[in-house]
Amino acid sequence: MTKVPFLDLKSGYFELKSRLDNLWQEINNKGIYILGSKLEEFEKKFASYLSVKHVIGVGNGLDALTLSLRALGVKQGDDVLVPAHTFIASWLAVSEIGANPILVEMDEVKNCSRVYLL
Repeated sequence: MTKVPFLDLKSGYFELKSRLDNLWQEINNKGIYILGSKLEEFEKKFASYLSVKHVIGVGNGLDALTLSLRALGVKQGDDVLVPAHTFIASWLAVSEIGANPILVEMDEVKNCSRVYLL
C-alpha cells in the first residue's frame, strides 16, 4: 500500500529556503514580531496581487476566522453552521464572538447536508 504523507511542508520550505531564512534573520535582528514594516509591506503587496483594497495579516487561522465572522456581521446569539469534522479553531471562532456553533454533516446517500444541534 502506498503511504500518502499527511502534510509535507519541507519541500515548500526548501524551495524558498534562502529567501525565508534571510527574511527571518532580518526580522529577528529588528526584534519586531508583531505588526511592523514587514507586515505592512506584505499586506500592501498581497492586496495588490488580489486586486483588493485591503488585506489584514493575522497571527493564526483562529484570528482570521474570528475577524471574518465579525466582518460578516455575525453577533452574539447568532447560529453559525460549522462542519462537524474540522479543526477546533472553526468552533472556537464562533464561540469567541458569542455565537452558537451548529454541527453540519454531509449525508453521502442523499448528497446533502444534515444539521445536528449541539
